[in-house]
Amino acid sequence: MRRAFVLVPILLTWVLPATPAQAIEMATYGKRWCERTLLHDYQRPLKELPPVQQPPEQLPFGPRNLNFYSTAFSRVEVGRGGLGYSFFDETFRNRTLHLNWEITARISRIDRAGNLLRTLHQRTVQVGTTNEEDEIDLWLGTPAGPALYRYDIEFRDVESGALLGSYSEYLRVVRRTFHAGIFVNRKTLHPGQSAFARVENRGTEWVEFGLDYAVQHFEGGHWGRDLMAGRAWPLVGISMFGGYAAWCSRYRIPDDAPPGRYRFVKSLGSGDRKQGGIRTAVFRVLPR
Repeated sequence: MRRAFVLVPILLTWVLPATPAQAIEMATYGKRWCERTLLHDYQRPLKELPPVQQPPEQLPFGPRNLNFYSTAFSRVEVGRGGLGYSFFDETFRNRTLHLNWEITARISRIDRAGNLLRTLHQRTVQVGTTNEEDEIDLWLGTPAGPALYRYDIEFRDVESGALLGSYSEYLRVVRRTFHAGIFVNRKTLHPGQSAFARVENRGTEWVEFGLDYAVQHFEGGHWGRDLMAGRAWPLVGISMFGGYAAWCSRYRIPDDAPPGRYRFVKSLGSGDRKQGGIRTAVFRVLPR
């Protein structure tokens, strides 16, 4: 069964004690270009579809403190995916629930106007008395090909058959593409200025990276030592959805820096290990 995750474009995983706010402050430097930026909105086709009644966090006909949540990472799935919902008792107590529901979920392919093309899967479950609410699996899968889908779910009273509530949600499946790199905001600078670089993920696949990076100077026909060597880096893992740019890395150019070519060097990872690796962004330091 799928589990729930926070639906945010960038996920931070801390290994050492710290706060995400500290990382953001450290990596934006007061520069607008360094703020988290949407480069390509893969959810845009979903936003253009006719409005639907989305499932609320707490069902109006359900027991108090019983939360209803999505078990999908995002409304944009890369490759084979799907959508589903489950329940969570926020009181963290093992209690018996008297639901007496018949739940029907279906997922259908739709066109860009929201018209139903065909229903792929449907599942109906009856839930009477239970204390295992997290075992109610309403996940329905989709093929890997790019398409738009609508997930519909209905709740009925088992005894009377009365409709308690019906909700819908849209889903988009996109092709798996990895198109991530590191880019500088300015190609030429002078000693005493600061160079900024950021990770940009224009593909659909997740990209993973840390806060560490290197800066090198091209001299003697090759790229030299890391000019950031010896700096202590917070151990932070960042995972970023496709279509976003992350916060900045900075290098303050020393006042006595020799002119020439410099570059940022950063390691990027992805779900497909063949796609990740070292990425660079070159800038030039001009004479004073």
